[in-house]
Parts: sequence; structure tokens; C-alpha cells
Amino acid sequence: MTIRSQNVPRATRAPLRVGMISRKRLERLARQDSATSAPAGRFDGDAEPSTPTVQAIQAHANGYARREEQRFFSRISAELTEYRMLTRALEDDLAAYEMKTDELAPPDREAIAEGRGPIFEELRRLERRISRGRRRRDELGAVIHARFTAARLRASRYYDHSDEKIAIYWGAYRRSGTQDRPVDRAPVLRRSDWLTTKEQTKLLELWQGRTDAQT
Repeated sequence: MTIRSQNVPRATRAPLRVGMISRKRLERLARQDSATSAPAGRFDGDAEPSTPTVQAIQAHANGYARREEQRFFSRISAELTEYRMLTRALEDDLAAYEMKTDELAPPDREAIAEGRGPIFEELRRLERRISRGRRRRDELGAVIHARFTAARLRASRYYDHSDEKIAIYWGAYRRSGTQDRPVDRAPVLRRSDWLTTKEQTKLLELWQGRTDAQT
């Protein structure tokens, strides 16, 4: 398989656009591919049509998304570690709090704030520690989520940029008219799995799972 290089744009805030030079290059590659190779999957309705140029664009988009994912985890490793340790500590504190409250009589459970004695003091200390832990966990979660969202947006923007390349390339490919049976359906780039994660619980599992994998 022929792999052609694709220029990766710099990470700026401006929308990514395909310039005139890149557009001409894509059109030239489309004419070359149309004249020299038939698209893979052209006779299979379930398979995505593909050419060496499409494969190169897909590979570079995947590589860019992978680098963004790796950059996110490398920059957020300290927060991820603290988040994981804090979550485990909170689970232990909550279990200890429930165990100690179960030892109290029902009327005493309603008077923990005013109760006297070692067990009431210990319960109040646990309450304060649990409250601090939850606040810190929420702060870390907000930081992690914000940075994850930023990395995901950068990777998604590059996929959108690659989609624009595919549209330009495929339009020129179809116009070349050298194929006996041209493929009407344009290729669709596959997004990385981590870009499609939307639920908060799944994000937490992703963060904790990747941290476990790296330690």
C-alpha cells in the first residue's frame, strides 16, 4: 500500500481550511489514483471505498488524534493520580462512617452534630474529611474534564479538516472519469473511540482505566 505524506496544521484557534496549494495537490492525486488504481471496496456495498490517498488521510487523522490523547494523559497525570487516590480514600471514609453510624442507637444517629464522646468526635472528623474530599474531587474532575474536552475538540477539528480534504479529493476523483464503474459514495473517515465518549461515567472509567494502564 502506498502511503503519502500529509501536512499536519499547527494547533491554532482559527478554523482549519484547505489552502489552494493543498487543494491542487489533492486534485492531482485524485487524477493519479483514478488512472492507476481502483478504489478498494468499490463492489461491496458495506465496505468504505478507499484509495491510497484516502488511506493516508485516515492514517494522519488517526495519528493526530492519538497524539492529542497521549498529550492529554501526559499533562494531566498528576491530577489523574490524585483523583484516583482521592476516590479510593473517599470510599474508605464512607465505609467507615457507615460502619460507625450502624453501631449507634437510632436516636444517637440523629444527634451526631451535638453528641459527646469519642465516637461522635470521630464521626464529625469523618464528615469533615468526606466533605473536603468531595470538594477536591469535584475540582479535579472539572479540571480533567475541561482539558479532556479541549483535547477532544482539537482532534475533532483535525478530523473535520480531513473530511474537507476527502470532499475535495473525492470530487476530483469522480470528475476524472477514468474508472469504468465509479463509486458514488464518498469515503467516511473513522473517528477514534475516545472522541465519541459522551457520558460522564464513561469518561471517568476512561481516565481511571488509562491511569491504571500507565502505572
